[in-house]
Amino acid sequence: MYEGAFRILRALGDGRSLSKDEVVHISGEASSVVRDVLERYPKWFEQDEARVRCSERGLAALARELVARGAQPLASPDWRSVYAAMAAERGAPKRELDQLYITTDTAVRRATLLLEAGEHQRGLVFLGDDDLTSAAMQLAGAGRKVTVLDTDEDVLDILRRHADAQGWEHDIVRHDLREPIPRAMKGRFGAVFTDPPYAIEGFRLFVSRAVELLKPDGRLYVCFGQSRRASERGLQKQRVLTDAGLLVEAVFQDFNQYDGAESIGSRSALWRCRVTPETRPLVRGEAQGPLYTSRPPGD
Repeated sequence: MYEGAFRILRALGDGRSLSKDEVVHISGEASSVVRDVLERYPKWFEQDEARVRCSERGLAALARELVARGAQPLASPDWRSVYAAMAAERGAPKRELDQLYITTDTAVRRATLLLEAGEHQRGLVFLGDDDLTSAAMQLAGAGRKVTVLDTDEDVLDILRRHADAQGWEHDIVRHDLREPIPRAMKGRFGAVFTDPPYAIEGFRLFVSRAVELLKPDGRLYVCFGQSRRASERGLQKQRVLTDAGLLVEAVFQDFNQYDGAESIGSRSALWRCRVTPETRPLVRGEAQGPLYTSRPPGD
């Protein structure tokens, strides 16, 4: 289904009647797109001069598309508390690895977005998962294998124990991204999710490794933020995405909220990028030098 039509159907999917301006604001689609969709798919909508609602055919089309995209009801109404209890098993964030934990609400947003996009059906890998977003995906009903690459054995142990106990399809791999991506994993995944180190060197490395993992039609979900007084740091990271030949499809501002990270307002954006024919890794082979903002003296 055309993405604009899907988002407009979702805005109207609970049966409510909205003005066209309200459809614009809720769906995030331009007024010209709303007009085009209403004209292109007249059987999906009931409208008069002022308001619009989904018809029975529109609701049926939305239901079919949600199934096709793998969006499912949350596995349990209290899975947030299950996630929070699991996340509480972690120790304090390891600042030497630039760890900063997200809030439970952010984990819910991440899982919902990825599920609704159907990324778990195309092959999804997490580069670093100290936030346990892969677990949130499973708790929310992914029902498909997800892969995690991380160097923190404490995080991997938590994921292994819960995956075994709950029967999740989790491929959990201990891997330091300073080392090249295993050959067997290259070009295998439809989507990569990463909340990379804040330092530009770490960001460039994580983006490069993600590029190597992605299929020709793959998408990268990458989180980063900066303070209003240090916008040049965000610009540096935008340049990395451009230099890597990635096309930015969407930016979800203030999508991630952290317990900490006050230097960037405790929030960061989520960027969704698509592979293009010009996409290439900026770092090949072994990576040298510091990757994190916490650095040994003299670096």
